[in-house]
Amino acid sequence: MQKQNLVFLTLDEVRPDHTSAYGYKRISTPNIDRIAQEGVLFEKAISSSCFTPISHAAMLTGLHPPLNGMRDPYSFLQARTLAEMLIDRDYRTAGFVGVGLMGAKSGFDRGFQLFDEPKEGEGAWETLIYPGDEQEQTFVLGSWWVPRLLKWIEDNHKSPFFVWGHFLHTHEGSEHQLLAEGHIKEGELSDYCYYDAKIKLADRVVVGAVLELLERLGIYEDTIVAILSDHGTILGERPLPPIQWREGHAYPQHSTMYDLDLRILWVMKGGGLPAGKRIRGQVRAVDFAPTVLDLMGFSTVKDFSGTTLLPAIESGISKGLVAYAEEIFEPRGLGVLQAIRTDRYKYIINRTQGGAEEFYDLQSDPDEQADLIDILDEEEQLLRKEARELCDRYMGAQASRAPLAEEEREKIRARLRMLGYIR
Repeated sequence: MQKQNLVFLTLDEVRPDHTSAYGYKRISTPNIDRIAQEGVLFEKAISSSCFTPISHAAMLTGLHPPLNGMRDPYSFLQARTLAEMLIDRDYRTAGFVGVGLMGAKSGFDRGFQLFDEPKEGEGAWETLIYPGDEQEQTFVLGSWWVPRLLKWIEDNHKSPFFVWGHFLHTHEGSEHQLLAEGHIKEGELSDYCYYDAKIKLADRVVVGAVLELLERLGIYEDTIVAILSDHGTILGERPLPPIQWREGHAYPQHSTMYDLDLRILWVMKGGGLPAGKRIRGQVRAVDFAPTVLDLMGFSTVKDFSGTTLLPAIESGISKGLVAYAEEIFEPRGLGVLQAIRTDRYKYIINRTQGGAEEFYDLQSDPDEQADLIDILDEEEQLLRKEARELCDRYMGAQASRAPLAEEEREKIRARLRMLGYIR
């Protein structure tokens, strides 16, 4: 059996309900739609975090954040990654990340023979001078790696390969460079920092470009293509305080445990997947690694937090999977947060606010507007107790600190301030 290539593309801050594959009408995302039409679409995929490095670590390892070591920007990824698992099976590997928060200093290069991350002085959104606590800090917010990824595929496509690319330009803040360089048009789809315009752009210049190249090289049918987002974002639907003002506008960055921040895009094709199948029920970001390994014909280890979704794909529905999510990096603004999500219920705890808890019935209240924590029935009280105990257990795990000098830590803090993640 010929080995399948794997192309894994992640789009930052993209809500599934802003793609036409999920029914959005304002813009068309034909290349994402194509993947869904030729493969599967997961209707309710849940991220492990609302914070980019934490969510990606879970996808790449198949482990919850407390188990993979990546819990905040200063952590170091400890668990084996999908790249390491595939390089052991004689795959060529490359990673292209558009944000320094997922750099080699945090362990994200594990298993990648080529790892392309933003570097100062090489462009990106822009090179920024930000006044730090003691002196000005110079750093980059991202990088436009797409041409380099395409060239790497062209140079390596005669061997089985795994390539990952994370596109940061769908995130708030990139619009200034995108407008200046003509990637998006002034005033067109400009709501929420050109949110829809950037998703439309990513569909064309990232997903579309990769699909076109795979076809030209004659390897399209031999390649699994998976498109996921790392988290969503709130676009005015909830009365949350803005994290940061930017040139006269502000909106809450993804910093909660609500579904608007945690639900993600997930479509994939290839490897014998059925065409045009929509999978109902809850799946999780930690299910990505075991699912693609199973799809590629490799046995999966038993100690993943996630599980293969091939049985759910066959039946058309996922049942009984419990999702765990966290955002415990308190400086982002809303507290130390954890959540447990079942098919029906959502439990949230904010440890900064004296252990404040929330409980939602997602069946009757999918928008999470009616907090039931004070009126739970006996069965719901039991679920709340079990969820709290699980969160307590996960909270006890310690992040593994990256070996960073104070100068590097301050650069990270400066990036986080500019991105609006901390004040």
